[in-house]
Amino acid sequence: MIEFLKYLFLGFLQGVAEVLPISSSGHLLIASRILGINDDSLAFEVFLHMASLIAVVAFLIKPIIKIVKGTCLFLFKKNKDYEFEFKYFIMLIISTIPIVVFTILIKILGYETSPIYLVGICLIINAIMIFVTSKIQSSRKLETMNYKDALIIGLFQCIGVFPGISRSGSCLCGTFTRKIDKEDAANYVFMLFIPAVVGAFILELSNIRAIFALNQSTIACYLAAFVVSMFTTYFAFKILLNIIRKGKISYFSIYCVIVGVLAIVYSGLNGWI
Repeated sequence: MIEFLKYLFLGFLQGVAEVLPISSSGHLLIASRILGINDDSLAFEVFLHMASLIAVVAFLIKPIIKIVKGTCLFLFKKNKDYEFEFKYFIMLIISTIPIVVFTILIKILGYETSPIYLVGICLIINAIMIFVTSKIQSSRKLETMNYKDALIIGLFQCIGVFPGISRSGSCLCGTFTRKIDKEDAANYVFMLFIPAVVGAFILELSNIRAIFALNQSTIACYLAAFVVSMFTTYFAFKILLNIIRKGKISYFSIYCVIVGVLAIVYSGLNGWI
């Protein structure tokens, strides 16, 4: 029962931390170590990310349909009224290419996980990035975005590969440096979440299949975490948009510094694990 509750907590943590710019991978790693769950596998993380993906798609279903429909009408019906939707689709592809290349490179180099103290350092770096870029005045609407903006945002997204640095946070930082309106920026960032997670799922497909070869109690824990993560992500997205509208996103930097320092101290007290 205790083990089941631990996985429920990890699912909750994933749902909250995936959307908020505080690094879900970093929080999962720290929590897993503290709770004594010896499951640092990327497959479990990607499995939970798929739950968050379902929630994000549910939240953004209308703009997703609009972009897909508009792109098809522009390409196959030559309807120029949907030129922006087509451009938006291409920008998403451009923003995704850097993280695909970077992730493949990381896998080739054999990078798997990080010690807790390094996650703590990355959380502090994440805090600095959010604090500095959130102060930039943002006034550009999404319609003014160009392919250069998309590439720069994609490069920022690569930083979020490392546990402790938020993918959504690094993407938001990228949009802020391009002075994109903060609410438009949030919608673009979570559109980017879709190809990023699908790509990670494909790369980890063989390991994810292995999950279902585990014993029934472990599978039940994984599935419970999946469901909790899915629902938590949906509501966390609403909270984030509300925080962005109020211009309070820099508050997350304070939280990341606190957790980062505590992670470093905990790691030091336990032999720099």
